[in-house]
Amino acid sequence: MNFMQLRQLFFFLLLPLTLLYSCQNDNRGSAAKRGLAVPEKKKVTISYDTLLKAFKTLQKDPLLKNASLGYMIVDITSKDPVIVAEYHAKQPMIPASTLKIFVTGAALEFFGDQIIPEVTITNQMSVNWRSSKLLRRIGGKVYNSSTTAAGAKAIMEFWTAKGVETDGMNFYDGNGLSRNNAISPKQLVDALYAMRTSPFFQTFYESLPLAGMSGTLRKAMKGSAAEGRIRAKTGTIASVKSFAGYVHTVTGRNLIFSLIVNDFDGRVKVVKKKLEGALICMAAI
Repeated sequence: MNFMQLRQLFFFLLLPLTLLYSCQNDNRGSAAKRGLAVPEKKKVTISYDTLLKAFKTLQKDPLLKNASLGYMIVDITSKDPVIVAEYHAKQPMIPASTLKIFVTGAALEFFGDQIIPEVTITNQMSVNWRSSKLLRRIGGKVYNSSTTAAGAKAIMEFWTAKGVETDGMNFYDGNGLSRNNAISPKQLVDALYAMRTSPFFQTFYESLPLAGMSGTLRKAMKGSAAEGRIRAKTGTIASVKSFAGYVHTVTGRNLIFSLIVNDFDGRVKVVKKKLEGALICMAAI
């Protein structure tokens, strides 16, 4: 084989390798351009649409046509709280037993560990006389006067110092039975938010009934997304139904909420179910 023949054979063998190398380079380049080499990180967005729709439906419910409705929901998952929904949030309303949140939260900081069993029973089972007793005991400690008036004054000052706006708030008793009590949904949310910095927060949190499992919520919302995810104080007197507490949602969001209805028509059992339906949607986000 002469020199020219060898040269042709070498070129013939080298050509496929050159083409293969070139295709590989082209593939890598096109893949990089298409973003296949390094997959893009997916952005996770939270949708509150279902929750908002559920609470909007409450506003238009015929059963609540003549009622006063107020609520506030705040997402506290991140460092900065975000208001998710609010409706008449600053309007003072009859709170029923959600008022006990203000009494028991303050009692824990005034009396410490010794009061934990009393607070737990008061919140879990919503025992009215125990809450009234705690209020008067606070009055005795702060003003040396074990009266409802002294206790109410001490509690208002306590929460004001915590950063809660108490304008329009009225403590007529220490248990929520009176229709003369007045607290807004926002004031309830603000108190629950402020309690997060308390050295007794975990005790306070665990003293609240757990949906479908304990206290006044033990039979409520069983088998739903809310079971084991909502810790809340409940309130019920004639034509008044309220809830206020904390939620750890299905997607891992942490919320604080309050929901109050005054002067509704119809049976409290029916209204309670409607409100619980909205709370279930809240826990399911």
